[in-house]
Amino acid sequence: MKLPLRLTQVADIDWIAKNMRAADVAEVAASSGHTPEVCLLQSYLNSKPCITMVSCTGEPLAMGGVVPDSLNNRVGQIWLLGTDALVDDATNRTRFLRGCCSWVNAMHREYDVLWNYMDARNAVHRRWIEWMGFTFIAKRPNWGTEGRLFMEFCKVSHV
Repeated sequence: MKLPLRLTQVADIDWIAKNMRAADVAEVAASSGHTPEVCLLQSYLNSKPCITMVSCTGEPLAMGGVVPDSLNNRVGQIWLLGTDALVDDATNRTRFLRGCCSWVNAMHREYDVLWNYMDARNAVHRRWIEWMGFTFIAKRPNWGTEGRLFMEFCKVSHV
C-alpha cells in the first residue's frame, strides 16, 4: 500500500496551494513572504526532480523535490509541502509514511547531502524530519521575512 508518486503537473500547483496545511502556509510566508502558489511554482521550476504524491483517488496530497545547489550538484535543498488530506486521513498518512523512505533514499542516489530549514513552529514537519533520520544542525533565530526561529537540518548519504 505505497503512496503513488508521479512527476508534478502544473495543475498540481494550484490544487496543493488551495488545500495546503495552515502550518505549511505559515512556514512559506515566514520564510519567503510568498504565497503558496508562488512558492510552489518557484520550487517546481527549480527542483530536480519535483514530484507529487497522490491519493488512491488521484487527488494531489503533497509536492516535494530537491533544488540542486548552484555550486555543488551533489548537494540539494529538499522540500515538501502538503495538504490537510495528507496528514488528517489515516490511509493517506500511512501510505505516505511507508513510501517516503524510498523517496528520500532515491534522492540520495542523486544527492550526497540533503538539507533545508524548517519553521520551528511546524510540529508535523519536525516529527517527519526526525523520523526520516535527518539531523538538526543549527537554530536560525530571526530568519526569513518574518524573523522567526527556523531550524536547519541535513542528512548525509552513507553510500
